[in-house]
Amino acid sequence: MNPSNKIAIYGSRRQPDYFDELTRLFKFLNDKGFRVYIQSKFAGYLETNGVDMHASIPVDNIPTGTSLVMSLGGDGTFLRAARWIGEREIPILGVNTGHLGFLASCSLSDSEEMIEEVCRGNIRIEKRMLIEVVSDAIPADKWRYALNEIAFMRYGSSMLHVNASVNQSFLAQYRGDGLIVATPTGSTAYSLSAGGPVIEPTIDCMCLCPVAPHTLTLRPLVAGADSVINLQPESRASNFILTIDDQSMVLPAKGEFRVKKAPFSTLLIRKKDEGFPDILRQKLLWSATP
Repeated sequence: MNPSNKIAIYGSRRQPDYFDELTRLFKFLNDKGFRVYIQSKFAGYLETNGVDMHASIPVDNIPTGTSLVMSLGGDGTFLRAARWIGEREIPILGVNTGHLGFLASCSLSDSEEMIEEVCRGNIRIEKRMLIEVVSDAIPADKWRYALNEIAFMRYGSSMLHVNASVNQSFLAQYRGDGLIVATPTGSTAYSLSAGGPVIEPTIDCMCLCPVAPHTLTLRPLVAGADSVINLQPESRASNFILTIDDQSMVLPAKGEFRVKKAPFSTLLIRKKDEGFPDILRQKLLWSATP
């Protein structure tokens, strides 16, 4: 990256412990000659709390020619940053100021050093698959793509039934609290909590993972990336909850929802010498002494 390049920043509006560090980061980026654009709501939050943004420009949309987006927050912030980028496939540098920060590449205190590594090209860019859900029932203003998962969940106390077909062949009726369709990136998120497998995140595939199934023989299933999964929800409650990453909506429990691989990817910046096994040990404490 050349110093003339543009950087856009998306951040969580819960940063009370990091205002001084954020001021130093913006000064560093300004001194390096970057043109910095900050998502307008995040910029308003910083201004209200007296953070010096050092000539950064508030924007609603990412400017043309932006070569890097920084996500300042936790994994939820990263998912929203990916949605802000949309189909443009601009690399994202995740800077963790949240809790686990599974999608982040560095902490805020290490962010200046990481930017230097980006400038030197001493990084890896991972291409991550997204999935898309298609249905007339989804409001037009909702983003239909997920980096982590799409989940069909019961509404109220009534069990949710989801009839599932893969490539037009009937698979099963999932009865229980719900059904998750996860990406490899999302395999370490909600799907993992529901008993799904850990999947190396650069592999292209989808995982169907039932949530509290009433038929114990129904286990998580990994399907190929080119599969088309058709899902038909039914419930006595008449409604169900559909979540697409961090978006939730109550929809009628009827009709058909088609899940398939998205036509674009999300690009993650990683340290050059950091592999997925390193992340599992650091974030999930694999091999840690009890």
